[in-house]
Amino acid sequence: PFAAGTMGHLGSSASGHLLGNCDTLLIVGSNDPWTEFYPPPGSPRAVQIDLGPAAVGNRYPVEAGLTGDAAATLERLLPLLRSPADTSWRTEVEARVRQWHQLRERRAGVPARPVNPELAVRELNGRLPADAQLAVDVGSVVYWYARQLTLPEGVPAHLSGTLASMGCSVPYAIAAKLARPERPAVVLSGDGAMQMAGLAELITVGRLWRQWQDPRFVVCVLNNRELAEVTWEQREMEGEPRFAESQALPDFGYADYGRLLGLDGVRVEGPGQLGGAWGRALAAGRPFILEVLTDPDIPLLPPFPAGAAKAGQMRQSLDAEGGSGRHGQELLEQYLALEEELQGQDRS
Repeated sequence: PFAAGTMGHLGSSASGHLLGNCDTLLIVGSNDPWTEFYPPPGSPRAVQIDLGPAAVGNRYPVEAGLTGDAAATLERLLPLLRSPADTSWRTEVEARVRQWHQLRERRAGVPARPVNPELAVRELNGRLPADAQLAVDVGSVVYWYARQLTLPEGVPAHLSGTLASMGCSVPYAIAAKLARPERPAVVLSGDGAMQMAGLAELITVGRLWRQWQDPRFVVCVLNNRELAEVTWEQREMEGEPRFAESQALPDFGYADYGRLLGLDGVRVEGPGQLGGAWGRALAAGRPFILEVLTDPDIPLLPPFPAGAAKAGQMRQSLDAEGGSGRHGQELLEQYLALEEELQGQDRS
């Protein structure tokens, strides 16, 4: 009930509220680059724990920097804590977390053309095997992972972090599979990343999978024919319309290509197919390509208040796109309305 979710541009409304209103900040082993989403420097008291002394104060000014192993350091700090008599802040955080769960569910239910990528990732909840290993690529897919997927305890997720190297997910999953061949691997990737490196690495999967104790290696490709994160970043940061010459991607039959390599696969063209497709993929006796045709116009809206501040430039850029931007405008207004409704609940 206290897990507010990921911070930053791809984070949750609950984390935005948490960081915007806390009076003390404890940073443990984090090098999160979204500095504009930290509290204003000096507003909370800040402590940072990290193995590397160079990381202390790297992203945020701290009052006390502690170099050492996180677990051992926290054990030393615990006796110094006192339970407050006033638990109103904890109650407030719990309420924000509940609201965030409601918001992300409603976002995933927003109709799209043809499939909402948030729903595609959300449908993995409750289906991800308890011993799975997850690899997530760079791009808009990270947003949907951070906002919609709840990992079972003990399931690691491998991401490219501050390097943001597109095409990392399939190689990461292969490495995980080589280390633990008895555990299933699941990949979340966009079509841009797959065209950059993933397609070639599927040849490696086709060569290796028969050696694995558990042959399950599920690659979910969100196929929106677009470099969506870059497109939305241009709209938000620069107020610039979509530039098709650099953003558009050719369509490709990812599931068909998987079958060509001796793997299995299915192409999902509607939201009603998602649950059955995930079930089939996770039960397959060989690697499986789950290709989902998703809507590139689902907005990468940062949590409020940053989202409200950026809305003007996003509207401006979509308006400059003319008719091709109309669907994106409609979706943006729906997402803004959901956030504003949440803010209204708080005020009431």
